[in-house]
Amino acid sequence: MSRGARGRGDVAGAPAGGARARRLGPLSPWSEAERGEVRRGGFDAALNARALRAGAILLVRRVFARALAAAALLLFAPMAALADPPVCHGRDLADLAAARPEALKKAETARADWLVNASGLLWRVEKQGVAPSYLFGTIHSSDDRAIALAHKAAEEIKGAKVVATELGGPIDKTAMAEYGAKLLVNALAQDKDTFEPIAAEDRAAVEKYLAARGVNAELAHHIQLWFLAATTAAPLCESQRQAADLPIVDNVIAETAKDLGVKIVALETFEEQGATLAALKPADAATILVGGAKKPGLDEDAYATLLDRYVVGRPVEAMPIIDASGLMSKEEIAAEDRFSLLLLRERNRVMAERAKPLIEAGGAFVAVGAFHLAGKDGLVALLREQGWQVTPLW
Repeated sequence: MSRGARGRGDVAGAPAGGARARRLGPLSPWSEAERGEVRRGGFDAALNARALRAGAILLVRRVFARALAAAALLLFAPMAALADPPVCHGRDLADLAAARPEALKKAETARADWLVNASGLLWRVEKQGVAPSYLFGTIHSSDDRAIALAHKAAEEIKGAKVVATELGGPIDKTAMAEYGAKLLVNALAQDKDTFEPIAAEDRAAVEKYLAARGVNAELAHHIQLWFLAATTAAPLCESQRQAADLPIVDNVIAETAKDLGVKIVALETFEEQGATLAALKPADAATILVGGAKKPGLDEDAYATLLDRYVVGRPVEAMPIIDASGLMSKEEIAAEDRFSLLLLRERNRVMAERAKPLIEAGGAFVAVGAFHLAGKDGLVALLREQGWQVTPLW
């Protein structure tokens, strides 16, 4: 998805140069006790305590990377820093794209495969002789309008036998912090400066960009770029809102199922999602990070554009709008798209196969990121290939 949306230090200084970071090591900001616990995998003593006193996430193109970003914020950013959850102030880029009609038409044509089955958030899945099931496209967001749609969709859970989400749930702050902590340990590079794929003249800007999310430059130089890119997968305002425990769409669905006593199952594991993220190429991660660092306002603008499309049931239409805005280079769009395809294509097939027996039993409610539904390789198309009639309700 091109950017569904996206510490400083002087170049001559220690943080930017990375030499000091290599001397101190990636766990240098941690106490010796914490370091020992992390290396042994003892997250209860080390990371839970650290994460619970700390509180990341973007949407547009990394539909599920926001979950990691939220976990990262729990690890890195003090929750006490904000008395009240912030309000996101991004601008919808539709007017900017409309002012460039040729570019918009070209972008829509280029996105044709992405825009298949792109209208609708709630779909009925049925076949003769089987009780109908439902497919709902979520968004990892705390926006009030999105939450209202989640409650509307959740009405269908009342008659469901099972609810299937990406990771089960409800997922609380502690579980998300543990997830982020485990991924962080896997992303640490003790004896390597991971910023090597980033041009020297761009490193200070990326350090500053990450510092706003609580990742100091010394540590950042020893974290794999895929993890750093994922921690910026949502605008800072949304990351802070989620860190402040505002409800998000995914958990509204899981909480409803729990309250109604409906069984909740996961279509994936944390480990599988983490392995998918880790497959992002360093060069693409570097492009994503530099783009976000140099265009800080684009994160919120892309997020606003996505949300405005989501609430009318057409979230994927944000992609050609952002493409046509002229705010991203071809290289940035290509890197974001490769990340998006990594996050979507194979996972769509896995989700479809794992949801199949639930839908065959009838009465399933399947809720996954909305970008998983659309596209020629999306869940709607895959379920139809399995012989199901899949109809948009709204």
